[in-house]
Amino acid sequence: MSRRRFQYPGEICRPEETIIEEPIHRPFEAVPAISVDLAAVLELEKVVRPMKAPAQPTKGTVPPTVVPVLVQEIKNKLYRNIDFSTAVGVVDYPLGLRDMGIVADAMTVLAVGGGFTYKMNSPANDATTAAVGLQETEFEIEEVYVTGLGAGTGRIRVMWNPDLIRIKP
Repeated sequence: MSRRRFQYPGEICRPEETIIEEPIHRPFEAVPAISVDLAAVLELEKVVRPMKAPAQPTKGTVPPTVVPVLVQEIKNKLYRNIDFSTAVGVVDYPLGLRDMGIVADAMTVLAVGGGFTYKMNSPANDATTAAVGLQETEFEIEEVYVTGLGAGTGRIRVMWNPDLIRIKP
């Protein structure tokens, strides 16, 4: 053991000399093995219950305190081609994605017929003029509203992943 003396700022507050004994550290010295009493551990297990992992939520049910995080998207995409009239009398005609239970994450215009415009998710949104090959990939598309510009038939392909869990606010 070594002895170390502590210094004090002055004679007024200096108590009797304080000496603390500290063990001397010797590098590469063998450390004594710790013995564990197995009976004591088994008795402790009876008193302390082991922690259980929280139950995983099932598809479609998520507790309100849990924020879902998509780690890796499952590659199980489905698609549907939807044909519709592009006649001039067609105004804000819904294509029926909601009725089919589809929430698309991508949409591609395959044919424009006589021409049309579309609005995504609400007829109050701004219209986009359709062109063959035009894609929408940055939205969750719950519905598409079509307004015809001329006689013909248009075609839109919507793609979605049925394995994604969506939480409604």
